[in-house]
Amino acid sequence: MAIAILIYFTFAFNQITIRGNVNRIRPRFKDASRPGIAGDEDKPAIAIKREIMRKALLFCSLFTFACLIGGPADAAKSHSESGVESRNCFDATDRRDIRLWDGPAPGAIGDDPCRDIPYLRVFPAEGAKDGTTAAILVVPGGGYDRLTNTKEQDPVGNYFAKDLHAATFVLYYRLVQADGSYRYPVPMWDGQRALKLIRARAHELGIDPNRIGAFGFSAGGHLATTLAEHSSSDFELTKHDAIDALSGRLDFLGLGYPVISMEPDQFGKTASHDHLLEGYHGHELDKLEHYLSGQDNVAPHTPPVFLFVSMDDRRIDPQNSVLLSQALKSAGISSDVHLFAHGAHGVGLAQDVPDEQVWPDLFQKWLKSQRVID
Repeated sequence: MAIAILIYFTFAFNQITIRGNVNRIRPRFKDASRPGIAGDEDKPAIAIKREIMRKALLFCSLFTFACLIGGPADAAKSHSESGVESRNCFDATDRRDIRLWDGPAPGAIGDDPCRDIPYLRVFPAEGAKDGTTAAILVVPGGGYDRLTNTKEQDPVGNYFAKDLHAATFVLYYRLVQADGSYRYPVPMWDGQRALKLIRARAHELGIDPNRIGAFGFSAGGHLATTLAEHSSSDFELTKHDAIDALSGRLDFLGLGYPVISMEPDQFGKTASHDHLLEGYHGHELDKLEHYLSGQDNVAPHTPPVFLFVSMDDRRIDPQNSVLLSQALKSAGISSDVHLFAHGAHGVGLAQDVPDEQVWPDLFQKWLKSQRVID
């Protein structure tokens, strides 16, 4: 809409200029009355009128084009600013959607399906054998306050289910609100509950409970890493049921251009840090920054890791990935790390993105080497 307004005022200014020119020209011809002479002397005025008509047609075309491209863009902006995406709403009528808790989720501030109900979207494995199928929890990114990048959602779910023959679950976790609601540890509650729910329904879904992993992008990579490194913690969950008693262990971990560090002096001063740790201060903040920094919490129980990132990523410093890679190597954790020279942030499957576009094939080969898939 802003583009349309700019075009309108540009056109209006041109109209004022043209009209001024017409008014200056007209007095020269008002006394012309002889046949043949008036017509000859009116040619400049006719040319100006034609110019006005031409610009009017041009304005209409530009205004229409601006409305088509500007309107939806502004609408998308307003959605992301509000922190609620209409396409990320739990739909009880959609058989693909599974809510994480049958009743209100722990810490819920309401019952808005677009804000307060965390859920999974299921992509059944194609051509897999019951009981031996791997499961992958896809964790999209968005700075912990939005999930607007669809490239990290359905396309990835479909690819993992169809090409890797893995039962895939895209996680729609609760997002930090402007008042600080759903800050840490709420996203961790949702992520861990998702893993335990998948494990609880493994037999029903034909999943091998010892082949459950996660793939996280950007801030979702931070959430997935945190779940992998602190699988024995319940993150001080406020209520429990039988599902919560199950293991939240990850058997493998995939990461794409992840946020890793929450340490401000180690590339951790990001929007993800500010949103997730909204309202924490002093010693409590320092403690959480260390506890939630992936490079500081690699341990013997950390699962094998696949990671890719472009070293020219302008959104999240790729040194996050370098820090984790070094920590994994020091701890003797199996890892397959790909530091591409060029790429971009938020590319999802990275189709037609030079360098990074090979990561899905590399990930498939790595899963086979880990005997996660056949």
